[in-house]
Amino acid sequence: MPLPFVPGRKVASVVRVRSLFAPLIVLLTVVGTVLAPGPPRTPQEASEDHVAHVAANHIRPNIVLILTDDMRADELRLMPRVRRLLVRKGTSYSNALSPHPVCCPARAELLTGQFGQNNGVRNNKGPWGGYQALIQPGNTVPAWLQDVGYLTSHHGKYLNGYERVASTDEPGWSQWDTQVGGTYSYDRTALFANGDRVDDEYVTRVIGRRTNRALTRFSRSGAPFFTVVNHVAPHGARRDGRWRVPVAERRFGDAYARLMPPSYGEPSFQEQDVKDLPADLQRSRIPTRDLVRLVRQRARALLSVDAAVARTVAKLRDLGELANTYVVFASDNGFQIGEHRLRGKNLPFDETFNIPLVVRGPGITQGARVDEPVTLVDLAATFLDWAGQVAPGRTPDGVSLDRLGAHPRDTLLVQIGDSTDDDTDGWRYRGVTTDRYLFLTPAGSPTDGILFDRALDPHAIVNRFDDPGYAEIKRELLARSRELERCSGVDACNQVFGVLPEPG
Repeated sequence: MPLPFVPGRKVASVVRVRSLFAPLIVLLTVVGTVLAPGPPRTPQEASEDHVAHVAANHIRPNIVLILTDDMRADELRLMPRVRRLLVRKGTSYSNALSPHPVCCPARAELLTGQFGQNNGVRNNKGPWGGYQALIQPGNTVPAWLQDVGYLTSHHGKYLNGYERVASTDEPGWSQWDTQVGGTYSYDRTALFANGDRVDDEYVTRVIGRRTNRALTRFSRSGAPFFTVVNHVAPHGARRDGRWRVPVAERRFGDAYARLMPPSYGEPSFQEQDVKDLPADLQRSRIPTRDLVRLVRQRARALLSVDAAVARTVAKLRDLGELANTYVVFASDNGFQIGEHRLRGKNLPFDETFNIPLVVRGPGITQGARVDEPVTLVDLAATFLDWAGQVAPGRTPDGVSLDRLGAHPRDTLLVQIGDSTDDDTDGWRYRGVTTDRYLFLTPAGSPTDGILFDRALDPHAIVNRFDDPGYAEIKRELLARSRELERCSGVDACNQVFGVLPEPG
């Protein structure tokens, strides 16, 4: 199985000059690259060249981040338009992961480029979670991009708990189009921060339409833009005070009628024996019919996102912006659908850490795949790199996707939050992932945990935590965990620790 995987000083504003010759310049750059002698370049080399070109010529590209909610990496196959417009036209990251796989911490990582121990957000709610826990909420990627002349907009869901603030604006955003009510109702009511209310319309269409209006206004201004689109699908629906399966748009109500859960038929699905797991991860089997209904409704809800992405790409093309726009498609976290008898996120297994990540844009190799592990924490550094090496207002923990070679790493931090106020300071499980092992221990309890060997056990059926043959490996992984749990900054959070011993 693949690896799942004080504000800074102001920079003088730079407004991009648009002209009828801009597409020709881009075309000549691409043609010159194709015809140049020498061996073919890797996707990373192509991106590095483009970053250098941007910096040298003061070009500010647009950036559009499209985010789904709780989407698994393997659900990307269910979105034909995304595959045609982004996967085939861009680069896919097959080992992308959300290192803190639950909504608010993941989105805070995207906005700050920092892990939860540094940005403050460790869960969706409680004393260590939600919007209230974010340190310096206005010191984020959009504010840093505004400093160099970008127009910025946010559409859809924001950090959990923000709706209780219900502010009409948020520092860093030129257009604050965030939902503050009906976030999970799908087709009933959508309330926005500016007071707009939309009733009886499918929310994905609403957010897509509002996004495209903002893109039109931004394009006419002549300034570069940074737009974040947060679709709610395939997150569960909130109806009558209860969580239910996602609601499908009527036109997709009969789609994927024969779809089965992704791991159906594999040993991890409704796992036979979970007694080797920590007690809080041991559950009863979930009725398979419930999981089948869930996976089909998730797929149907994603078809609406699929259509919205196509409309956004078409709008960028009609505006003449597509050639100079990075379009990034990702999810905040993955989701378990029956693996190890579990359903949900914020769980210490590969299915929740694994996310889809696809990038299309200037200098991005088409139809390529990058297998090197990357995380949501890396995206903030990537956006600043694309914009011309913009200085962040925080100490970054992530590495730009275009500069992975300069910061090699063989171990990545993964962690799970807890909403209770106890001596764990908001943590539930913390650990690391490598190309072979997934290792996490309960916060404050290194005598219990999970250790899976993907090389010998790709479905994570045997927990090796108490296996004497893995004692030395466990000690080394625990030492790496403890170091990364307190890391801050690129060098500290991205390390090569060396080769692990073989099992005894």
